[in-house]
Amino acid sequence: MEDLAIEAFKTSLVRTKARIVEGEAGKVICQEAERLKPAAVILGTRGRGLIQSVFQGSVSEYCFHNCKAAPVIIVPGKEAGEQSVL
Repeated sequence: MEDLAIEAFKTSLVRTKARIVEGEAGKVICQEAERLKPAAVILGTRGRGLIQSVFQGSVSEYCFHNCKAAPVIIVPGKEAGEQSVL
């Protein structure tokens, strides 16, 4: 994770903080955002369809609707038909 943080800073001058925490992903991400007060929360997607997301839930969608501490930016991943940035 430190290598990714260094790469993000070198590439885009973006400072990042990595955390390993336990719990329900969406809730924990929003709690950490509340605690850390970041400029933004950036999440990737798996590119699942609407039906699959409804039944399995979507962490990025949960955070989009529930993180009040910072704007949430959702970036489509390789599975969504996009190429990876890194």
